[in-house]
Amino acid sequence: MSHAAHAIHGLLSQCSDGSLGFASGLVAGFGASVHCLAMCGGIAAAISMRGAPLPAGGAGVLASRAAYLAQAQVARIAVYVALGASAGFVGTGFAAPDSGAAGLAVLRWLSAALLVTMGLSIAGWAPLQGLGARLASPLTRRLHLLHRFGAPGLGLVWGLMPCSMVWLMTAYAGLSGSPGQGALIMAGFGLGTVPLLTAAATGAGAFASLARSAPVRIGAGLVLLAFGVASLV
Repeated sequence: MSHAAHAIHGLLSQCSDGSLGFASGLVAGFGASVHCLAMCGGIAAAISMRGAPLPAGGAGVLASRAAYLAQAQVARIAVYVALGASAGFVGTGFAAPDSGAAGLAVLRWLSAALLVTMGLSIAGWAPLQGLGARLASPLTRRLHLLHRFGAPGLGLVWGLMPCSMVWLMTAYAGLSGSPGQGALIMAGFGLGTVPLLTAAATGAGAFASLARSAPVRIGAGLVLLAFGVASLV
């Protein structure tokens, strides 16, 4: 088998072993969308309006807005996947077999600490609320200037906006020690944000209110805490 084939086989093996990372990314993404709904919900609504800006009703307008938002969401998730793969590549050296048992143990504990931090923040027990919104406010005020890039361009910019939850999850992806697992973690994170942001953009207020309720937030946070503990077992 060639060197390239070995590399591809290793990448696929890493992805197949990343079910916990993907699941934690999925839960973290849902929790992050609750955590950042005030900022990202407004962005999602503004982007969807670009799909059919005329104040007309009907299913056609709703479908157009949903399709436009979907294009932006795909581009945003692609940014997350690229960030995860890049972070995983950077972390490859730290997770190499010659790092020693002590080095690998440090990575495991750091990964667990990041999941615990995110879980505490999503549950409302850590002081991360509002940090991303404050840093991103200069960009969000200029969102209307980015329409010339279309839905994919808006999605790319959206994916690169400052967000403490994205930063934490990207760091967690980097600690996975492989581009494949890093991409898988951030794919789960991006997919986890889709339901609530779509609901916020399309006027499904009841679902958004339910997702923001204390039991749901605390439940998502506790699941991430459990993932953090499980990663140490």
